[in-house]
Amino acid sequence: MITSNYNTLPNFKKCNKCVNCNVRLIAFCGVIDHQDINKLESLSKDKNLKRQEHAFFQGDKVVNYYNIRKGSVKIYKLSKDGRKQIIGFLFPGDFMGMSHEESFSYSAEAIEDTVLCQFNKVGLENFFIKFPEIEDKILNLVNYELSLAQDQIFLLGKCSARERLLQFFLNMSKQRKKMGWVSNPIHLPMSRSDIANFLGLTIETISRSLSELKSDNTIKMVGTNDILLNIHEDLIS
Repeated sequence: MITSNYNTLPNFKKCNKCVNCNVRLIAFCGVIDHQDINKLESLSKDKNLKRQEHAFFQGDKVVNYYNIRKGSVKIYKLSKDGRKQIIGFLFPGDFMGMSHEESFSYSAEAIEDTVLCQFNKVGLENFFIKFPEIEDKILNLVNYELSLAQDQIFLLGKCSARERLLQFFLNMSKQRKKMGWVSNPIHLPMSRSDIANFLGLTIETISRSLSELKSDNTIKMVGTNDILLNIHEDLIS
């Protein structure tokens, strides 16, 4: 339970980074108006990650929360014997780090050069007291992530390798559309081995499924990491 008084927050200064942020409207902070967004910015600082650099590791104490401004991140869990399972890919506007425990339940690794907004956990939770609509927005985001996790369980349990891969491409397209980016063709910043791990497949199966989708003209490769979806627009809307 959050019990700190909002008056303990630091003095605020006028800022412009958040006002001009190009992912603000799809991020949790999009519910705050221009005047109050400056107060939130005073609680944040940039954290720059190079490709393969971690924001945090599974088991680290939760000190900060993060919002992705640029780039992309893969989140994964490690089993006790060291096996890795990728559980998601996060993109600009996504919030990460929330945990009901004192330590992170997963690791977060940049899959390309990435910029995060870093918020001190206590400072941001204090801010929620003054602006409860932010906490509501984050709760909605968490519920959305739960829905995605349920879809992923169904995908892994009931769909063929080809169906898993095609649905992954469709989900990537929808994610890009949500951010206001071109949704077709799609750019894949993650490696094929990461996609295979996420979908519970081998990299050989991914390569074979890609060949099948190309052969029946469902997709077309545009360069190395871009894919054009030759399917009905309703499927990617």
